Amino acid sequence: MQGQEKAIIVTGTVMGAINNEPLTGVNVRTGQYSSVYTDENGEFSIRVPDANVTLTVASTDFSTKEVALKGRSVVEIKIYADDFNSYYGKVGMPLGKQTKTSVVNAVETKQTKLESSRESLSNVINGEVAGVRSIMRSGVPGVGANIFVRGYNTLNSSTQPLIVVDGMMIETNTFNNNDLIRGYSYDPLSDINPKDIANITIIKDAASIYGSRGANGVILIETNKTEDITTKIDFVVQGGFNLAPKSLPMMNNNQFRTYLADQMNDSGIYDETGGIANLPFFNENPSFEDYEIYHNSTNWQEEVFDNSYVNDYYFKVTGGDEIAKYGLSVGYTTNNGVVSSTKFNRFTTRFNADTNITDRLSLMTNLSVSYGERDLYDNGLYSSSPITSALNKSPFLAPFTPNADGIVTGIYQDIDQIGGFSNPKAIVDNATFAAKDYNLYGQVDLGYRITDDLKISSLFGVNYIKNRQNVFLPDVGLSSEVNEYGDILRRTSKVSAESLLAFYNDTRLNYLLSVDNIHQFSFNLGLRYNQNNYTNSYSLNGNSSDDNFTSLDSGDRLTNVTSGSIGNWKYASSYANVDYSLLNKYFLSGNISADVSSRFGDDQPVGIFPSIGAAWLVSSEKFMANLSDLDQLKVRASYGLTGNYGIGNYNAESYFVSNRFLEGAGLVSGNVANSSIRWEETKKANLGFDFGLFNERISFSADYFYNVTDGLLNQTEISPIYGQQNYISNEGKLNNRGTEFSYNARIFNTENFKWDLGGNISRYRNEISSIPGQEQIIHVEGVDATIINREGSALGLFYGYKTDGIYNSSAEASAAGLSWRDFQGFNQPFVAGDVKFVNTNNSDNVINEDDRVVIGDPNPDFTGMFYNNFTYKNFTLSAVFTFSKGNDVYNALRRQTESMSNFANQSQAVVNRWRVENQETNIPRSVYGDAMGNSRFSDRWIEDGSFIRLKTLSLSYSPETFNATFFVTANNLLTFTKYLGYDPEFSNSQISYLQGIDGGMTPQYSSVVLGVRVGL
Repeated sequence: MQGQEKAIIVTGTVMGAINNEPLTGVNVRTGQYSSVYTDENGEFSIRVPDANVTLTVASTDFSTKEVALKGRSVVEIKIYADDFNSYYGKVGMPLGKQTKTSVVNAVETKQTKLESSRESLSNVINGEVAGVRSIMRSGVPGVGANIFVRGYNTLNSSTQPLIVVDGMMIETNTFNNNDLIRGYSYDPLSDINPKDIANITIIKDAASIYGSRGANGVILIETNKTEDITTKIDFVVQGGFNLAPKSLPMMNNNQFRTYLADQMNDSGIYDETGGIANLPFFNENPSFEDYEIYHNSTNWQEEVFDNSYVNDYYFKVTGGDEIAKYGLSVGYTTNNGVVSSTKFNRFTTRFNADTNITDRLSLMTNLSVSYGERDLYDNGLYSSSPITSALNKSPFLAPFTPNADGIVTGIYQDIDQIGGFSNPKAIVDNATFAAKDYNLYGQVDLGYRITDDLKISSLFGVNYIKNRQNVFLPDVGLSSEVNEYGDILRRTSKVSAESLLAFYNDTRLNYLLSVDNIHQFSFNLGLRYNQNNYTNSYSLNGNSSDDNFTSLDSGDRLTNVTSGSIGNWKYASSYANVDYSLLNKYFLSGNISADVSSRFGDDQPVGIFPSIGAAWLVSSEKFMANLSDLDQLKVRASYGLTGNYGIGNYNAESYFVSNRFLEGAGLVSGNVANSSIRWEETKKANLGFDFGLFNERISFSADYFYNVTDGLLNQTEISPIYGQQNYISNEGKLNNRGTEFSYNARIFNTENFKWDLGGNISRYRNEISSIPGQEQIIHVEGVDATIINREGSALGLFYGYKTDGIYNSSAEASAAGLSWRDFQGFNQPFVAGDVKFVNTNNSDNVINEDDRVVIGDPNPDFTGMFYNNFTYKNFTLSAVFTFSKGNDVYNALRRQTESMSNFANQSQAVVNRWRVENQETNIPRSVYGDAMGNSRFSDRWIEDGSFIRLKTLSLSYSPETFNATFFVTANNLLTFTKYLGYDPEFSNSQISYLQGIDGGMTPQYSSVVLGVRVGL
């Protein structure tokens, strides 16, 4: 009765925001209190409980809007078409959809379009969400990306966010394939067709509802659901081409011949008094029988990189009736990449159905099947990598052998006599690096509405993934390998198979309570269970009798290596949630979860993770009524505990592993158990503001966050009597803080012309508060880098030698009086042409490990993006730029091509190497074997990785006469950077402290795609 006594009548008009024309049939409501529709003049009259409530305005083809009355009884409301980026819409959250205005967390949403040319989820969010860095692992199609939300909250545990697809947690950190195909690991997210995704929500602050799995943020993926019973068909066809990346500048045949002579003279391997001149590659006599072999001018990068084609086909049909609605989609993608003989083929299909079995009982079904097929290659600084081999190989050699008449045949040249380098063309044409994967995802969600306000639901899901890889390295054209037991391998076969079977259940009770349409409550109580069964097997065999015999059983049994592993783990969580809204302007949310896992030690069986968040919609206050241009002003704050359970499956238990010794095998201890091992615990605090101005024309958000991770996963050295070198424990603390800003604006808003612009910029800073031993110095094998994690500093800093040019003369080197201690313990003085290393430890005149300092920081100063969308009548032009500023990069590839220590080809920069007294140059002398360590890990190889990239440029046309869109999109069209490598944007590793290391991975490439979408 009290609510009825306060009730008043509110009148108003609803119009289109662009043309100010009245809209008919628009729904205007206030909670469950009352609901009306506008008449032919766009006018309405509605009874509301008081003059301070909020009206919700919704209509088909228009964005939903919320209007706070603020004491008014007459209102004028303007709404936009549903393609406008409104801040009044719905957001997918862990326990269901919420209005954006009621969300207390730091979240962002992204939608995908059928016209998009992006082939994976990683591409969709790449650079376009504030605080989220989705960095491609390489330019190989289908390899996925490493995703980092608000920097790093760990040293040695998982850095990747939790992925939840339609309410089901998905494992993405499990697959490693024993590094069978180097630089590649299977990414389950690459099996999801972006065109099947309706909405992506990224939760960046404390997602305590996910307990020990939410420390790195949460990405909620909602696939397409059928909303309309009308049968609809969409068909998308697109095709285009990929552009080969530009070649790095390497020495040509004559320049390399001169360099090679210097190296051979210096090596002492050949007799200086004429032996070198008699070598076939220095013989300039055209009548020499091998002249054609050693007098070519080959750009090996052009033999490896190539333009290629990309195609994508997608079909979707939706429909149904009042009882059941369904959706079916089928997609096929093929992308041949930019390295010859590579490809990525993906087939996807998805079926979903929503069935109202009775008025109270409903059933949701979701099933997807995908199949992926990849022809790949080794990525990185390996002899079997076609890119690395292309940079190493002599330019005066050719891919194919000429006959006696000098005519090129189809016979591949074998490894050269100069440095034993592989033939890059033989690698891409004849070597096998194949991967196949199958991904089955099934889900049913049964819901029963006990009363109008009380509902119970139970989601059952299963995910089965199988991934198989096989490699064959032929003998012709490829250098041999040596396995871990010292066996020389030719014609090597490798096979790896992985599988994951995961079961998932989430049972939840939800209760809604409304008191006088003033107080709104939502209570949730639930239980999750997740069981994962993982297996991995690996086998290698070498030295088969012929390149045509590629199977495992064709090799020498003495070289056979077989291994495998299992990983079974369980996880259960009980959770509770309360959301409270007062007058639709004061919001409070509380969550708590209690987690148990088979990964936790017996001394730490249960983790408790609470969180609380609040928001105040200041713009809905009565005292803001006179600020007519202010649509929204919201203040948000949250604090909570989250965990990271990526601590290994069996570190809490003792186990044994098999070990080979000579002709036999036995069991050895696999670890030292730690019964106290637990999750890493991250405390997260967030303060945010959201602004909206001029009838939604301008929106702005700002956030500040501060995270503290305690109990870092660490390897502590122990006595050898335990049979292990390290003991896994929780020690150390890490702080991570930062700011984020994002904005969107509609500059022009006429019926024929619209201009939208926006962007974001974010910054994070981490600091190691404590760490065992106060510092950890880590040597990174393969790229010969040194990383330091030190108390009081950021993680992952480059730690090496500082330089100050080179010694241009003997007098300068002698005056410096510096030397370095060689591997035999003798001091060797630096001479003219050597690098001038800085003696930071002034206690002696010897350059040694004590002189190492921090020489670079891979963490960027800030990252972000900005975009412009122009719409003129039925045409839309869109451009998206991404950028990074201030991140240092270790260019290991340049180090290899400027080391001047062997017979490999070198960069063009080496042409300017020091050769005579008083020569002004910054390139040191050429010395075979690099006896003075001029190429050691130093600031010579640390570069500025800042860039601005035109990520996408798209033009589309949608005719008025029928439902279709024609589009053309260019990806990665332009990159502005000072970086000397192929590509400044990469992430070779998910490990937090191994970022910014360019190990010669395939660069991202430019592509142009044309397509059409037709709707029926």
